Amino acid sequence: MRITDTGDRIDKMYNYRIMSLIQRFLFLLLLATTFTAGAQEHLGPLMENTALQHQPAAPHGPLRKPTALALPFFEDFTDNAPYPSAERWTDRYVYINNTMGRDMVSRGVATFDALNALGHPYYDTVSNYTTIYADSLTSLPFALSGRAPVDSVYLSFFYQPRGNGFSPKPYDSLMLFFLRSNGTWVKVWSVNGDTAQLPFRQVMIPLNDTGYFNDNFRMRWINTATIGISNSHWNLDYIRVDAGRNLYDTTVRDVAFTKEPASILNDFSAMPFRHFKTNPASFLAANLVSTLKNYGPLTPNIPTGFRATTGATNLGSGTANVSLPSRQETDALYPMYNAGTFTPGNPNDRVVYDNLFYCTGSYPGESRANDTIRSQQVFDNYFAYDDGTAEQSYFLNLQPGAPGATAVEYAVYQPDTLRGIAIRFAPVLPKATLKEFSIGVYRDIAINGGTDDLLYQEEFLLPDYPDTVNKFSVYAFEQPVLLNTGTFYISIVQPAGGVSDSLQIALDANRTGANHRYFKVSNNWEPSLLDGALLLRPLLGARLPVGIKATEPPAIAWSLSPNPANDRVHIHIPRLGTAMATYTLTDVQGKNLLIGSLKADTDIDISSLAPGMYFVNIHTAAGLTQPAKLIKR
Repeated sequence: MRITDTGDRIDKMYNYRIMSLIQRFLFLLLLATTFTAGAQEHLGPLMENTALQHQPAAPHGPLRKPTALALPFFEDFTDNAPYPSAERWTDRYVYINNTMGRDMVSRGVATFDALNALGHPYYDTVSNYTTIYADSLTSLPFALSGRAPVDSVYLSFFYQPRGNGFSPKPYDSLMLFFLRSNGTWVKVWSVNGDTAQLPFRQVMIPLNDTGYFNDNFRMRWINTATIGISNSHWNLDYIRVDAGRNLYDTTVRDVAFTKEPASILNDFSAMPFRHFKTNPASFLAANLVSTLKNYGPLTPNIPTGFRATTGATNLGSGTANVSLPSRQETDALYPMYNAGTFTPGNPNDRVVYDNLFYCTGSYPGESRANDTIRSQQVFDNYFAYDDGTAEQSYFLNLQPGAPGATAVEYAVYQPDTLRGIAIRFAPVLPKATLKEFSIGVYRDIAINGGTDDLLYQEEFLLPDYPDTVNKFSVYAFEQPVLLNTGTFYISIVQPAGGVSDSLQIALDANRTGANHRYFKVSNNWEPSLLDGALLLRPLLGARLPVGIKATEPPAIAWSLSPNPANDRVHIHIPRLGTAMATYTLTDVQGKNLLIGSLKADTDIDISSLAPGMYFVNIHTAAGLTQPAKLIKR
């Protein structure tokens, strides 16, 4: 692709450096501001978009000749797909969603970031701290040959930096180009990145150049992103092109749904149906909630309603009238339907409730596509606080010589069996595949007057990044944990010594409130100060959910002998051959005591160690092996 802008030429869109060494140094200074919160808990950007990684490939050619776009043109990205509609757009780089924007004009935004069309970073050809041309959104041709500047054609759109993602840095930008009749792209608007949390802002652009009025006029938005620092998120919404407008024609006359409807549950976002049925009224929210926004100039009385079903079974319906002032957003509240009346054939079955919300428009000619919105309430063999989407990542800043731990509180409402956990780790660069961690199951932790009561622990685990649609890794426990009715905690423990610093877990930023999450980086548990829900789910029941494959331990075998040992210990790695490996010997606190190189057969001198228990880790080119305990006599 080639763009010409008064002499500025982009020859390689995804591999073009635009930063000087001084700018790169300034970005390193800004790195500390990328990760928000206090000195112990941190938020980071995601290095992937799982919603795009299993989408079908784009067709090699158009199935039919696209129809030229006509005026009036309107787009508010309400299509239920992660890519822009091929009826209006020619590329698939931006992400269409309803979770990345804050205080949206209407449901659905186009998100620009530093990830490609398959949800992977643009990292294969450039180094960190380089600014690149990243995503683009290009329209189909407009049929404007019958128009002229005298027709007063204007483009308007709303944009927002950051949203629920990560701020574009001051050297990042969002730009708009128009295609002239001579085949050149002209930059007509741009804005630099801003680290503040800003609302959506409207932009008005006149088509006042005779070179625009032909049957091949197009518009294209492009963002630049500084890789390795943030994903440079920009959200685009509510695009309008029409004649007979002027610079002050900024009023939007539309009533629309905005953010995703709230869960029908008052705390969990998902839970096993058998636990829900123990006392449905105690789990249900006081009201069913959807969110509406009135961007028009009136204060209309808006009729709204909902219908709830599961399969062919009607669960309930209701209506409400909402009086909504101009340019305000509010929640439409409906009496909660009797969700506990349904009984599946098997109490352990997966149950899904479908909720459809609708409203009646109040302005002539307003969009009708944004007058409906759907949500699903899932009951399955897990508890969850997240909605299945991740916008950020969460990690701890460990102190030297001390382990760190994150714990999330759950509860069971009848005796049950804990089989393992599902967790989505957030990829980082360099890759975190060798960062060890352990899983702890606690009946109680030392917070709010409690004491640590450990029920079960699995050690020497490694983060997994499976190539599946939902990206959850499942860690099946070697021994099922029997839980009595009441509270329990799932803890992710990172050993001391810097082995697992910055192990990042995906975070659902749309979940407000940091309830149920605690962390420990020294001797004491502390309540989390950050909003959002970790994508961490305990799996319960008679068996793991059907179709879930448990994460396997490392496959590289090795042996340690004798054990217990006095002065020397022999390490044998049968599959190593002539390659080299390294070993790390740590104490029970995770402190590194001995480090060295290995061949297939190597003796290690342990005479300097005091009697006690130690752990030996082997690193090979294929990865980290399963650690072993060593007893020194």
